[in-house]
Amino acid sequence: MMAKGNAGTVIGTNVKLTGTLQDADDIAIYGRVDGEVLSAKNVLIGETATVKGPIAAKIVTVTGKVRGSINASEKLEILQGGKVYGSIATSDLIIHSKALFVGKSEMAEQEDGKVEVEEDKPEEPAVR
Repeated sequence: MMAKGNAGTVIGTNVKLTGTLQDADDIAIYGRVDGEVLSAKNVLIGETATVKGPIAAKIVTVTGKVRGSINASEKLEILQGGKVYGSIATSDLIIHSKALFVGKSEMAEQEDGKVEVEEDKPEEPAVR
């Protein structure tokens, strides 16, 4: 989780943003975002936050609600009370007790800071 005061962009509890939110530094959201959230570092979805749209960052921490895909190249953590509805891709997934995740997850090994997802290969028929 981000150290307090390190966020490059903070969306307060009374703020509603529509569109793309992008920052090279950390992003902390406590209000509502309808659109894409992109960070080169960390994204925190606070307890009072709602995000409707895709999120991409190194580390994503959710205590609020997300409706959309999440691509966390290093780690995705859904804390107690956090709700994620959508597909997720990460190399390190932590879902705490009393958190909710509804969707598809893809776990992959990390190479060069990106999540690499291997495609499913059809199984060879059993030889008898």
